[in-house]
Amino acid sequence: MASSSGLSISGVGSGLDIQGIVSQLVQAEGAPRRNLLASREASYEATLSGLSKLKSAASELSSAAFDLRSLDTFRSRAVTSSNEDILTATASPGTALGKYQVEVGQLATAQKQASAGFADSTATVGSGQLTFDTSSSSFSVAVAAGDSLATIRDKINGASGNDSVQASILNVDDGAGGTEARLVFSARETGTANAVTVTATDDDGNNTDAAGLSRLASANLTELTAAQDAQVTIDGLSVTSSTNQVDGVIEGMTLNLNQAQPGTKVEVAVEGDNGPVLEALNSFVEKYNALNSTYRNLTAYNAETEQGGVLQGDATANGINRGLRSLLGGNIGTGTIDNLAEIGIQIDSEGKMTLDEATAEEALNSDSQAVKDFLTDPTNGLSQQVDELLQPYLSFDGIIDNRTDSLNRSIDRIEDQRAALDRRMENYRDSLTTQFTAMDKIVQNMQSSASYLSRIGINVGS
Repeated sequence: MASSSGLSISGVGSGLDIQGIVSQLVQAEGAPRRNLLASREASYEATLSGLSKLKSAASELSSAAFDLRSLDTFRSRAVTSSNEDILTATASPGTALGKYQVEVGQLATAQKQASAGFADSTATVGSGQLTFDTSSSSFSVAVAAGDSLATIRDKINGASGNDSVQASILNVDDGAGGTEARLVFSARETGTANAVTVTATDDDGNNTDAAGLSRLASANLTELTAAQDAQVTIDGLSVTSSTNQVDGVIEGMTLNLNQAQPGTKVEVAVEGDNGPVLEALNSFVEKYNALNSTYRNLTAYNAETEQGGVLQGDATANGINRGLRSLLGGNIGTGTIDNLAEIGIQIDSEGKMTLDEATAEEALNSDSQAVKDFLTDPTNGLSQQVDELLQPYLSFDGIIDNRTDSLNRSIDRIEDQRAALDRRMENYRDSLTTQFTAMDKIVQNMQSSASYLSRIGINVGS
């Protein structure tokens, strides 16, 4: 017998939808328990999500606190040059503070040599071998009889071991109204030590004349630019460098030479750089405010919906909040500076933190060591105390991890309880089906008996 809800089985005697009645009774019996399990599961999952957000925000604050005590935060250096057209400079963290008078007498240059003119780049030169030597390297190139100027250029540039020379062809005026091709050898590096000497082993038997392959030997080349070292004086002391990037003369500093100006002194000043400290403080403030916002959202009460946040009243969330408010609202350390207000940090009644950079910079300029001690002291500094407060919550197998594991176990138990409920409801369904089927058979038997009595003239209803 079909019903509006699908296939169903009706009692033969009673005409009742036994399957539908049983399903409704089973549903009614199991619904309260299913709803309770679903509610508990949703609560556990919401708490898990809340703890995950809280841990993430607290971890960010912990990282920002760690960055405050980074080795380079307080050792960063700012370098100024009184004439950046002549030179600029950079200094690595920890470079000694000071001022230096620097004079650039000469820039380092790379050698350039050019061959005599050829008709064009397809012209042949001769055959044999060219060898290129510097003070620290050497390589050779074999030249065949039919090799053009362009082929020789390409062989030089592609030669194994060539880290010293770049070959090129310039097409220039020949002085008679036409053009000529010249093969140019440019040293890849500046400085006298990187000057290139070209020698030829010429198949014509003469390695130095102006014929054949020997035309490309240094003796027959025109020097366009001489190799020279940079010459600098620092506080009157002479320095020679093969490059225009002078490293290590002032320990930790690099001088970048841009222009030679003999007789002109450039003042280079190395000073402490407050930028990284202010950046680290701003990051700490930002991450603290993010954690405070996360905490307030997770623990707030909405009067309109009469709903509390998923971590309202949660001991873990409240423990982190109370600990930070107590730590940051009191004195920290035992140095000259012992509270956040002295470096420009304030916390309002809602827990929002702000940084007055002017106050922080004034404190740094006045006594940077006191600020450093306040923030980074390994025993009593702000960074250390924030880390000690948060680590029990954030560490592996810490408070939040243990809470998370416990909640996950509770969710697993709910799945077990659902499975047990399903089994119990299936047994209940079978029991009801048996009972209703038995009842239907009784009704069927009674109807059969009434029909029989009626046939033999006995009115059961009278």
